[in-house]
Amino acid sequence: MKCNICQSQTYQFSNAKILNKYKIDYFQCSNCGFVQTEEPFWLKEAYSQAIASSDVGLVYRNLNFAKIVSGIIFHKFDHNANFLDYGAGYGLFVRLMRDAGFNFYWEDKFCQNIFAKGFESTKDRKYELVTAFEVFEHFVNPLSEIENILKYSQNILFSTELLPSTNPKPNQWWYYALEEGQHISLYTKKALLIIADRFNFQLYSNDSSLHLLTPKKLSPLLFNYLSTSELIKKESLLHKDYLQLTGKIADSQDKKQKNEDNNAHKMIPVSKLRIIIDGVFFQLYKTGIARVWQSLLETWVENGFSQHILVLDREGTAPEIPGIQYRLVPPYDYRRTDADREMLQQICEEESSDLFISTYYTTPITTPSVFMGYDMIPEVMKADLNHPMWREKHQAIRHASAYITISENTAKDLVKYFPEISLDSVTVAHCGVSSKFSPARLEEINTFKNKYGIAKPYFLLVGATGGYKNTILFFKSFAKIVSKSGFEVICTGKGGALDEEFRAYSSGSVVHTLRLSDEELRTAYSGAVALVYPSKYEGFGMPIIEAMACGCPVITCPNGSIPEVAEEAVMYVSDEDINGLANALCDLQKPEVRNSLVAAGLKQAKKFSWETMAEKVSAALIKATLLRLNLKEINLIIFPDWSQPEKALGYELQQVLKAIATHSDKNQITLLLHIEDISEEDAQLLLSAVAMNLLMEEDLDVSEGPEISFLGQLSEIQWESLLPQIQARIILENENQAHSTRYLPANFTSHHLDNLQAEIKFSSHRGRGT
Repeated sequence: MKCNICQSQTYQFSNAKILNKYKIDYFQCSNCGFVQTEEPFWLKEAYSQAIASSDVGLVYRNLNFAKIVSGIIFHKFDHNANFLDYGAGYGLFVRLMRDAGFNFYWEDKFCQNIFAKGFESTKDRKYELVTAFEVFEHFVNPLSEIENILKYSQNILFSTELLPSTNPKPNQWWYYALEEGQHISLYTKKALLIIADRFNFQLYSNDSSLHLLTPKKLSPLLFNYLSTSELIKKESLLHKDYLQLTGKIADSQDKKQKNEDNNAHKMIPVSKLRIIIDGVFFQLYKTGIARVWQSLLETWVENGFSQHILVLDREGTAPEIPGIQYRLVPPYDYRRTDADREMLQQICEEESSDLFISTYYTTPITTPSVFMGYDMIPEVMKADLNHPMWREKHQAIRHASAYITISENTAKDLVKYFPEISLDSVTVAHCGVSSKFSPARLEEINTFKNKYGIAKPYFLLVGATGGYKNTILFFKSFAKIVSKSGFEVICTGKGGALDEEFRAYSSGSVVHTLRLSDEELRTAYSGAVALVYPSKYEGFGMPIIEAMACGCPVITCPNGSIPEVAEEAVMYVSDEDINGLANALCDLQKPEVRNSLVAAGLKQAKKFSWETMAEKVSAALIKATLLRLNLKEINLIIFPDWSQPEKALGYELQQVLKAIATHSDKNQITLLLHIEDISEEDAQLLLSAVAMNLLMEEDLDVSEGPEISFLGQLSEIQWESLLPQIQARIILENENQAHSTRYLPANFTSHHLDNLQAEIKFSSHRGRGT
């Protein structure tokens, strides 16, 4: 089943009984998290009563929304225009808004209007804003319904509860309303953002239940303030009433849950960097990518980064590396990808993971992920992209918030096929070459040759297969060499018999098809006349760099990443030039040519190390955990004392925002507010009030700049990554000096508000040491 929002693949999320009689399936989108039911055959029965008997929030909701909508309309819309309430139900909201002086009309195909008769909508009337409260969750086809609403107005203010981050199933969240069977579409913030993007709108949301789709550019802080400022402070009994009415929970249980929710709200979690790595590739294959990840893990044990990672071991297939923490998980199955995503998400939540990265294209549902790209072979070579492996690859690309590739060429190809990705957002980390790949001694080479019955000089082919590896070019060229009977050929990889297509070109010569250990491969490189690697595309080309490190000359083709990795230390031929490769095979027998390539190769190989790659990858992973901060060219930090009186705190924050919002480079500035001693929700409410005051008193809209981000607790390694990106601290009259002293070095650049305009300039300078 395709997602009704983004058309991505969905997976069976859960099942539940609705209307106390029908067991139906719920499906969740693997991309945007939207939850939808199976085709809703029960709706006629569900709507036999248009307003559900359990809708105990009807009066409270309408009274509350009347206050909120009045403020939103008055501040951001033409309050003298016409307005429409879509899905108006009994018409109570329309009556309240008309009583408040707003020219509201209504439309509802299913419910008899009681309170606003005579104010029906008409097709010829234009509307400044459409409201749609508790309507979107009823849509069978949300996009079609939204298109219909847009015929009335380009501005839609609506309510629907967002799916909580815990991703509850139907029997775990009251908003599914199973007894009535009318809530068939449940949204995430990402789903709403995709809807906004589809219609070229902005989305403003309080990240809970109230949302606005509009082409207007508004202040998110102002919207958040307007959507909460009139709320009744006393906790509503809506949730309790619903649960009691539907018989789901007893009074004592509800009170217990209420106390737990209140306590959870007050707690400020301690952040510890935790990165989950799915070792799925170790289960699937034992090729070069496995070598990459084993090398990274071993290096991270040596430099200490391993303390931040947890490797998911697919049924005991991951290499046992002392110092790495593992969690055993079931094997991967391309026939059960949706269930696998659900499992991974559960693990991420259980392990309090900040970030997820897979060795081969698996993804959780909502935890942020980094995509590790090795090549774009299926895309470049026009493979069947409907193959499950490549579908999962593309899903991983779409899910990712950051990207790592093993070559510049792969990065460019990634951006070519996925143009929505910026090249600047891709970290390039070249593979390394292990110190075990070094020139072998003559005795080692002779022992190797005796073991496998190799009696003559030999050419080496690593990963010798058909397709893009283009091994056939070698055999066609080899057949043209007059002296070919004086050589043997070693093909490494899968072992077994030589492929049928190669046999016709190797008659008269011995071809060995071997599966070699790393130590044996090192010796094979060292003793070969040359490594012949005529690939039509490579994401990196690890055998090339390994061969050069062992003093083995290389003949290859200037395709993909190969020129980037090998530079001028190899002999190049065209990937279709049979005679050219035949000549190269002969030229390499000349001592001066061979010696020159050996020397150049040894020098080139020293440019690549696993230590360098591990450092770049770990830095990219840490940086990905900070993406939520929306850092820009100029990043400033403040450490407010949240314990001071609200009035004094609000005044000081207002002065900071005013100084930055009037700065000439405000659009290049991110202001980081340290909130370790306060919940983000409380900080947001205070900041919304400050933004509202600036708008009303100074006519200054901070939504136009700067970016404002909340900075909670970070691990030490995250602070190390963040500090070089912060230009300065703004000194507050009343600040938390304990935190500023703890996290900032003594020589960190600091500025007073009164000279901020002169001190902060658009530049690459950062706080440490400036």
